[in-house]
Amino acid sequence: MNIESLLNSIFSDTNYNIKDVFEQKLSEYNLSKTKALKLLNIDKDVFDEILNGTAKQPNLIHIVKIAEFLGFEVNSFINIVLKNQSSENISAIDSARKATFIVKNFDVKALTKLGFFDSNYTTEELVNKVLNYFGYSTINDFEEQLDEPLYSRVKKNHSDKMKDFWIKSAYQTFKIINNPNEYNRERLKDLIVKIKPYSQDVGNGLLTVCRALYNIGVTVIFQNYLTTTQVRGATFIIDDKPCIVITDFNKNYPTLWFTLLHELNHVLFDYDTIEKSSYHLSDDNDLFLIEDQANAFARNFFLSEEKFQYIKKYINNPYLVSKFANEIEVHPSIVYTFFTWYQKELYGKNYHAAFKQFYPDYSNAIAKLNPITWNELSIKEASEKIKSVLELN
Repeated sequence: MNIESLLNSIFSDTNYNIKDVFEQKLSEYNLSKTKALKLLNIDKDVFDEILNGTAKQPNLIHIVKIAEFLGFEVNSFINIVLKNQSSENISAIDSARKATFIVKNFDVKALTKLGFFDSNYTTEELVNKVLNYFGYSTINDFEEQLDEPLYSRVKKNHSDKMKDFWIKSAYQTFKIINNPNEYNRERLKDLIVKIKPYSQDVGNGLLTVCRALYNIGVTVIFQNYLTTTQVRGATFIIDDKPCIVITDFNKNYPTLWFTLLHELNHVLFDYDTIEKSSYHLSDDNDLFLIEDQANAFARNFFLSEEKFQYIKKYINNPYLVSKFANEIEVHPSIVYTFFTWYQKELYGKNYHAAFKQFYPDYSNAIAKLNPITWNELSIKEASEKIKSVLELN
């Protein structure tokens, strides 16, 4: 039986006076109260506490016995007993419901470390924080309007609550932004080939591209990476429109552009597959076996192996790398990033820590897009800010 339903039943219009029903049964069976309780093997004080709603922890066996004697279904009788409970007992049931909701859906320890929860929060404050953040009045609203629609097409996995939190935040953000522009695949194909030069503009390039994508029905948002999730990005299909999330995984500028093109590949070529499950996460679990293709697409878009073979001879000459980057219309850091990847992939050489001085601060690229940082009081407020910068004036 659902605790939410039980609590709702307490405030429903149907009322029974259990004492009156009991007296009627005594008359019907021609029994005294003492005799009836002896037959039921229930102590008089215990019986009175159950009927008065003062029993701290009513014995389930006693509840079943009384329900049988009075001619009620057990579940129905539990509802009746609840209506007669003291406010203290009802509050205890409500607290249990709220505590279960929190531990079932949220990693309290990790979210407290993140700063989303305060370490001194009570259960009530934890619930209020969550409901205010996602924009719901009750736990029931949260489950019916967010949890159920999001997981209606795919089995929910509660094992990774941080990933679940990340997914729900993104989904709710897209629902609130509610991009009014119609998605057009052909227009997206035309737009993608024009994206590369904007990587050269650290301060405004991503903003310009995201605005252009928004205008053709593709919404792109940024959410800070959550430790342990391993999610670099994601593609959602919401109301027949593609929605992309990019994180600051790796915390470097080229990864932002790589992830964007990776997700755009999913939009172009995996739309139908993703639509069946509502979303696809670009992480270490390639359930659809589509990550390699998306990675290759993004990599070749910025720096093919042929171009790598050319520039590798000059990689230690910043001037020539910069000149080459300008010729192929990308930021120099992108050349260094893919040089590092190809060296590892083709020759097993590790250049991971090299060339970092040529990488710009990635935060400058996403600042104007109002990334979700988990410090926001509500997704609604954050989403409205994101929408305001994506819409062309």
